[in-house]
Amino acid sequence: MILLWGLRADAPINMVRLELEKAGADVFFLDHRKIFQCDIEYTFRQETGMTCVLKVDGTTLDLNLIKVAYIRPYSFMDYPEMDGKTMDDPMIIKASGFELQLMAWINASDALVINRADPSATNNSKPYQLSLIEKAGFKVPETFISNDPGQVADFLTRARRAVYKSISSVRSIVHEVTSEHLQFIDDVQWCPTLFQKVVDGINYRVHVIGNQVFAVKINSDRLDYRYGHTTMVSVELPREILKKCLALNNILGLHFSGIDLMRTADDEWYCFEVNASPGYSYFEQNSGAPISAALAKFMMTADHEANHA
Repeated sequence: MILLWGLRADAPINMVRLELEKAGADVFFLDHRKIFQCDIEYTFRQETGMTCVLKVDGTTLDLNLIKVAYIRPYSFMDYPEMDGKTMDDPMIIKASGFELQLMAWINASDALVINRADPSATNNSKPYQLSLIEKAGFKVPETFISNDPGQVADFLTRARRAVYKSISSVRSIVHEVTSEHLQFIDDVQWCPTLFQKVVDGINYRVHVIGNQVFAVKINSDRLDYRYGHTTMVSVELPREILKKCLALNNILGLHFSGIDLMRTADDEWYCFEVNASPGYSYFEQNSGAPISAALAKFMMTADHEANHA
């Protein structure tokens, strides 16, 4: 059985759910929106080992039946029910406990999980992830992280053109540093900030699913293409770059990833980062790349193999 855990309104979850249901897969969809009504029970017996049962909306699910899990959980603290609630509120305690126990089961189970917490954690530290990206053979932009205004100023002078962005997995809009920003350069003393030398070229987004690769070429009028007028088209990658994408996915220990690349005019390929929970729907809807169908097939194959091992 395949477990999907996320929001029904989340396009990546919903698109693969529809593909799985269309193919007749054995799927259990756990709506994260119902986290306040969910219960989970663990039982340990010497003769049978551990059992873990999930209960929601009058339905009981033995989690030992789950062979594949695709998870895109959200912060329940952002839900309207949490308005005005303090951290000792029973609803928060219940939801937190459920989430911790389910994630513990997911990360300890024998199921194929897209993706487990440990491999996904590299996206929480851009510097660490960049070091792994280099191991796969990609170039990375010249990067400087500091809370020293003087050193930052020196880097920006050398780089001539640079951007600043989030060091962690927290989403940020990539901005080029301007003279206006330099007026506030002393503010970096309060928080180490990541700067990168601008790499000019054409953006590519690559999704790796197991041993399959789906590449999209992106043209945009903005440095951060997510916030500009953008067009996309599915393309084939050069074989050497395709191999590097597969290697990078394996180095990170992921089953599914979104890799951000830049191809320069000199045909050099840079990698900016890897998303362990990619919002692939944006790229599929704008390019036609059959990512959701491939992801569904990947999960169904793993579920079949686990049930017939």
